[in-house]
Amino acid sequence: MIKKICLFAGTTEGRLLAKRLEASGVLADVFTATEYGKEEIPAGHFVKVFSGRMDAVLMEEQLKREDYLLAADATHPFAGEVSENIRLACEKTGTEYVRILRAGDRICADSADRGTEGGAAGAASGTSGGNVFVFPELSDAVEFLKGTEGNILVTTGSKELGAFCALPGWESRVFARVLSLPEVVETCGRMGFYGKHLIAMQGPFSADLNLAMLNSVQAKWLVTKESGTAGGFPEKAEAAWRAGAGLIVIGRPAETGLSFEDAVSLLEERLGCALKGAGRRLRLVGAGPGDLSMLTKRAREAFSSCQLIAGSKRLAESLKGFGKPVLCEYQPQKLLSFLLEHPEYEDTCVALSGDTGFYSGAKGLLEAFKGRPDFSVEVIPGISSVGFFFSRIGSSWEDVRFVSLHGREADIAAAVRRHGRVLFLAGGADALKKVCAALLSAGMEQTKITVGENLSLPSECIDVGTPEELKDRELSPLSLILAENPGAGHVRLTHGLSDAEFLRGDVPMTKQEVRAVSLAKLELTEHAVVYDIGAGTGSVSVECARLSETVSVYAVERDPEALALLEENKRKFCLENLHIVSGEAPGAFSGLPAPTHVFVGGSGGHMKEILSAVLEKNREARVVVNLITPESLGAVLEFIREAGIRDEEMVQLSAARSRRAGKSHLMMGQNPVWIVSFTGKGE
Repeated sequence: MIKKICLFAGTTEGRLLAKRLEASGVLADVFTATEYGKEEIPAGHFVKVFSGRMDAVLMEEQLKREDYLLAADATHPFAGEVSENIRLACEKTGTEYVRILRAGDRICADSADRGTEGGAAGAASGTSGGNVFVFPELSDAVEFLKGTEGNILVTTGSKELGAFCALPGWESRVFARVLSLPEVVETCGRMGFYGKHLIAMQGPFSADLNLAMLNSVQAKWLVTKESGTAGGFPEKAEAAWRAGAGLIVIGRPAETGLSFEDAVSLLEERLGCALKGAGRRLRLVGAGPGDLSMLTKRAREAFSSCQLIAGSKRLAESLKGFGKPVLCEYQPQKLLSFLLEHPEYEDTCVALSGDTGFYSGAKGLLEAFKGRPDFSVEVIPGISSVGFFFSRIGSSWEDVRFVSLHGREADIAAAVRRHGRVLFLAGGADALKKVCAALLSAGMEQTKITVGENLSLPSECIDVGTPEELKDRELSPLSLILAENPGAGHVRLTHGLSDAEFLRGDVPMTKQEVRAVSLAKLELTEHAVVYDIGAGTGSVSVECARLSETVSVYAVERDPEALALLEENKRKFCLENLHIVSGEAPGAFSGLPAPTHVFVGGSGGHMKEILSAVLEKNREARVVVNLITPESLGAVLEFIREAGIRDEEMVQLSAARSRRAGKSHLMMGQNPVWIVSFTGKGE
């Protein structure tokens, strides 16, 4: 038996379901009340579309004639009589009835959210929240309006228009906006609505167009159904707020039924096959540095042709001029959830500041929508704020190092010391203060700083100064900071600093020669997480942290004097990536990230416990241990044997340094040191 679906359409959900049925090769008859509704649903090989109003008798005859698998009711939520007729016809013919509810709204039109605290709870009495009044029935709204003054723009449709004739002076007060169909205009004329009091237009209407109509008729009130996003409710609400007009909302009738996605799942179960999505489009659009004049032609075309614009609150609101609903959301999972709940949006643009490939939200969005056959994702790059900034200061930028301060920790001083020119993407009002403080602390007072703020906007500001001059300056979020260090490029590339370069006191320190060999055995990599256990003065910690700002070093030490020296050496070498941990190993490891590399310079008699704890944190950690007593060496070798490690290496290092004795040099021997290195098995 061939399975066939009966679909009563009248909403976006009905149109989308018809498209899915056609794409999936499912036979369906689709019925709309008007010719306009029929034109909205493209007929195909499998889906046939019919227009014309049907009463309960005609519906019953149609259901008997075709013997449908089920009847899906996707008519408008305010067409209560139609839904009741469909339900009764299904009951009489034994046809399964499925009511498809219209999606709720989470569109970000701020005005739609203003003053709605009264909500449905006060609807019966017309209680308002701010200047919004919600009523369950049109008659209640009319009664309320009898006690008001001022013109009224009614957008509830022609069927309910007659109710407003009960208002005193309705002929001069009420302006009706209806569909531009000849029969609708004729019906309104018979009720007494014509001339300038009748606006016949086809939507969708942007907030700006709604506002223009309100101002044109000098309306003090706007009457609308709570018709959902697809019905343009957010745009009406925003326009009313901007015009200072009261918003009268006829609440959506309470219904029971299925969401669009649940209805699709039910149909798939009944049909025994999956319904293909008609294919949805998602465009990630670079919106440039700020001003809309910087939008590319492709970006403008995308925003003009899409159905929904999403993005941050600032960006979304700046793009309202395109006349599209805006969604203040750009978090990948939240945006995906919204679009899945709102299938009516088949073509969405996400506005992203600057360029889509430079510290952009596009990366997360691409990952979230990756592998989804129901979405076709396209990236449209924009003008980068970086390129615009350097054009404004008349400079090229091929030699610039980029560092983002947006929610990230960065070793500011190390970056500026190592690279001649560093561009920081500001991460808040205090970003410039942080940069200046780090440079002053590192002794880089001569660094030239150029700030680009609110680029391309009327409030654009380019400022130049030193860290001292700019240290108290706050920035707007849309800022770039260029630091140019004339002394950069003289950073020593090799490890093995002289012992004299460290502040030492009476605390033991790993000597230069032993340190050089130990670091070579440690085999550090970019983004390494290093534990320096028994750090002492911090000579090994400093050497590791200096190699790369991507390395994170945790210096574990229990001695108060040594901890104080660690702090001093950290400040001297300006190492933001060196973290000092006060405590005794292995207990001090709690809360630290798992290490990739570990240096043990002192164990306090807990060698085996320390090594066991290290491999519990990361079984593949690279470990280097310095030892001066045979007993300590024995403990390490016993641990290696018990742990089943096979790649251990032992080096005994004896070094001697020269010392002047008159005109001659004497070689002064140092204590021999065992250097043991190995890598965890990873099991």
